[in-house]
Amino acid sequence: MSSAALFQILYQNETLFQLQEELIVPVQEKEIISEIIPAKIETPVAPPAPEVIPQPVVKTVIEPVRPIVPTVQFPVLNHKVLILIDEPKQKDMLVSEALFLDNILKAVGQSSENADILNFSFLPGQDARNVFAEKRVNYFITFGVPLIKLRLDLLLPPYTPKQVEGIWFLLTDPLAVIEADVALKKKLWTALKQMFPKT
Repeated sequence: MSSAALFQILYQNETLFQLQEELIVPVQEKEIISEIIPAKIETPVAPPAPEVIPQPVVKTVIEPVRPIVPTVQFPVLNHKVLILIDEPKQKDMLVSEALFLDNILKAVGQSSENADILNFSFLPGQDARNVFAEKRVNYFITFGVPLIKLRLDLLLPPYTPKQVEGIWFLLTDPLAVIEADVALKKKLWTALKQMFPKT
């Protein structure tokens, strides 16, 4: 069955579309019309789309603003022997402790005048890492101040002197405790003789 016969059956006498009769235009008018209206109208060509180059994704990490904390330096040292005590109630040593310390130092050929004696509780800067990194001292004796408080990562048993990178370290009990205990006085004496051998 042809498509024309199929349309005839489906739509029988209905008018689907109507063709208009061709308009007859004289020859002269055809030429004028063809000049005004071109026979073939060209559709404008769109310019090619610009090439899109994907940009690399840059992740911006915003770090929280940390407050600038001024670092307080460890006090300036004038001697090669540094002695640290911890007296939270008073800046200076008690007279009895000062005499006891001076006697101990004199027994091994040293003196209080040739040592920097600092009270840990009154230190403005308690980070002593630079002091030892720059080797500003040769001997460091602490009476009751753990080295961790000075931010020194050094495992040191009490009354056992240890030389680390040319610096002698000695950790002991507070002076008041040693002064009242004969056994601790002997331990301190033995340790100091090892640190300061007589030449």
